[in-house]
Amino acid sequence: MKIVHVITGFKLGGAESLLVDIINEQIKTNEVTLIIINNDYSQELINSIDNRANIILLNRKCGSHSIIPFIKLNWHIWKIGPYCVHVHKYNTIPLIFPKFGRKLFLTNHALNNSVRFVSRADCIFAISDAVKEDMLKRGKFNVRTIPNGIALHNIVKRSKHEIVPKERMRIIEVARINYNIKGQDILINAIAILKKRGYSNIEVDFFGTGVHEEELKQLAKERGVAEQIHFRGLKDREYIYKHLKDYDLMCHPARHEGFGLAVAEGIAAMLPTLVPNEGGPYEIIKHGELGYTFEMENIVDCANKIEYIYNNYSETFAYTEKAFEYVNNRFSIEKIVKDYLDAYKS
Repeated sequence: MKIVHVITGFKLGGAESLLVDIINEQIKTNEVTLIIINNDYSQELINSIDNRANIILLNRKCGSHSIIPFIKLNWHIWKIGPYCVHVHKYNTIPLIFPKFGRKLFLTNHALNNSVRFVSRADCIFAISDAVKEDMLKRGKFNVRTIPNGIALHNIVKRSKHEIVPKERMRIIEVARINYNIKGQDILINAIAILKKRGYSNIEVDFFGTGVHEEELKQLAKERGVAEQIHFRGLKDREYIYKHLKDYDLMCHPARHEGFGLAVAEGIAAMLPTLVPNEGGPYEIIKHGELGYTFEMENIVDCANKIEYIYNNYSETFAYTEKAFEYVNNRFSIEKIVKDYLDAYKS
């Protein structure tokens, strides 16, 4: 089967990293091409794609009004003659000329995304039931849930469980530094509450970059927990996958999250997880059956749950084994790619 993936930009991010894994799995049995429209891409990320895949860079300047890149886009698609075109941004759909018999698919990666143009796709893939329900509230669309997948074999697992040492508890969040979406301020405020209760040995490492980093650093200073809050910057997946095992808890307090790939990756590293009681991450832990939850945006409840986990850490072992098996069976990249291929054909 000839498959063409189309994406506007290709910088380090959850959707882009997932696409690398999808292509690397699909290429084993199919002819796969990736077309990147803008000149906003990471060469390092491109280099992680199997060299059997065809990569086409249109190098459109961001903000350009030229139609030439879009003519090139459609010329390449016509020349390849794919069975299907799979786009990963809704606003890419109107750039693609009439289908000429090929199928057009869209993956919706987030809650509250615009539904403009999506009806032109033969099928829309939602990365969680929460995303699917969000879309169906706004229109009658052909939506199928196919969650994000993980290359589990690349993630280093904790070799043994240990009771959290009383000297320090280490919490990790891997996300874009945008508290309106990812909720880093909730976690900082929760740590401040815990410090007032006498827990000054609980630390948080934020991995990622974004518009609110300086504002969050200032918040940590104001709350008196700057020495417990660390901004580690943007790291590639290889680094994250090697070092997840060094932490005691994955906390992802996102206000809006369609799936929460980092949560599944934390589970794959055998970490206990703490997430809000709504959204994609809540689905990943089977609505609290496989991890800990706190009330959405409730800082005190978040602090209470961290304190409980700290003082009852041996209890987490009952979650991590079951959660790992669930993620392995449901979110492996092999299963997800099979689901995509079946959907293309059907």
